[in-house]
Amino acid sequence: MRSEVIRVRLQPEEREALAVLCGEDRTASDVIRLLFRDQAGLPLPVGSSEADALRDTNEELRRIGINLNQAVRAMNEGRVAYEPDLDAALRTLLDGLFRLRADVDLMLRISCGERRGTGRGA
Repeated sequence: MRSEVIRVRLQPEEREALAVLCGEDRTASDVIRLLFRDQAGLPLPVGSSEADALRDTNEELRRIGINLNQAVRAMNEGRVAYEPDLDAALRTLLDGLFRLRADVDLMLRISCGERRGTGRGA
């Protein structure tokens, strides 16, 4: 939920440039938030068709994670020979996969909130 308000003074040419970026379908707040998120390296909201693709991708990543977990478990239970390098690589992959899925989830939550809050999406 957005709770912070920031006031910014602009020169006339900056205000005109902001109006151009807004077009007819975005507010100044929408544009400023997108620009800020982009510059800060924060996840950007996505449109509904991109959100559907991200949900599908997240499901595939979940399935890959299950397979990686099974491989680690098989080594830990002695069903296959323990290889320290392989174990470390699998754990690194799992960690990266977990972070990637968390980022995708965040993008989906941001986008869902944008569509609910404004009825427009980004």
